[in-house]
Amino acid sequence: MTNADNRLQATRREPKQARSRLLVASIREACRRILQDHSAESLTAQRIADVAGVTIGSFYQYYPNKEAVLLDVLLEDAPEEADQLASETRYLGALRWQSLEKTLRELVAVTCERHQRLFQRHGEIYRGYHREIGFDTLIQASVSRYVPTSSLEQWLQETLLHHRPELPAAIATFRAFLIATTLTEASARAVDEHPDWLGNTGFRTELQQLLLALALQPANAMAEPGSTPQQPSQEDPDNELPG
Repeated sequence: MTNADNRLQATRREPKQARSRLLVASIREACRRILQDHSAESLTAQRIADVAGVTIGSFYQYYPNKEAVLLDVLLEDAPEEADQLASETRYLGALRWQSLEKTLRELVAVTCERHQRLFQRHGEIYRGYHREIGFDTLIQASVSRYVPTSSLEQWLQETLLHHRPELPAAIATFRAFLIATTLTEASARAVDEHPDWLGNTGFRTELQQLLLALALQPANAMAEPGSTPQQPSQEDPDNELPG
């Protein structure tokens, strides 16, 4: 198992005895207290263990790292969240073969609604730490236990090529990267700076139209990745910049 895979785990093992459950609960509570009272730099595995009053060995017995504790803190009050995510994934998985436009519209809606749910539930804790735990990757790992998943870029590339088979594979890869990056970063920035936008119809519509424009532009509108743009001729006065 790679370090990246290890980071995607929540608790290493489910506590069964009352004493173990109490220990895990104290670790989660310590994480909450640190998030509420201190800066991000203060949130370390050792700091969590100290505040919880447990040894670092006991911490690592149940959690691989601080990100795993954060994930538990964010999701422990929402046991239905994994089911919701799985349902959304199945829905989008069926829709993407039917309509590219509807798929991108629903992908924006699902992404914004997920951020909005967790922000409403956890407030500033989610706002301050949703990037820290790499939530999009963790969500993918969680949902993969219920339905087959691939990276968002690969998923989008397959969807583009299904609806636009005339696109060269390299161009589809390029556009899938741009669509995935735009969606992920725009929604994350909304959490950071304008959480009220997540439920705003205007914001969602603008983001949907932006993604659709990337998906539908003609194949020759983008150069092949790695190609060199043609330089304007110095002898052609029409190519001169205005003075």
